[in-house]
Amino acid sequence: MKLLDERETTHGPFMATAAKAQQLKDAIQGGKNWGELDDIQREALQMIASKIARILSGNHDEIDHWKDIAGYANLAVRELKRLNDYISFGSDPTHLPDEHNLEMPSPVPGSYALTETEEQP
Repeated sequence: MKLLDERETTHGPFMATAAKAQQLKDAIQGGKNWGELDDIQREALQMIASKIARILSGNHDEIDHWKDIAGYANLAVRELKRLNDYISFGSDPTHLPDEHNLEMPSPVPGSYALTETEEQP
């Protein structure tokens, strides 16, 4: 229970956070392009919605929530770049070589790659 109590201070009450996350996810899934997104894009958006719900329900100054949003967006960007590279070379992105079918890591604090336009603080 101690862990749950600690998480409530950063994530907010679970019922409130869950309700807000579901509202956000419903709005996202109602978008006209939802059916055209791949699993990575859908999951990234859903995870970002969960992190936004934590910001709205819990501690909005918790840096990890904001880093997690950037992390999930960067995972989607990485996959899009990988697929675009295959398309540019005339390969079929649905038949990628085994070395490219790697499990995607989940964002964790300190693992966020900056894009070319970002600067470190």
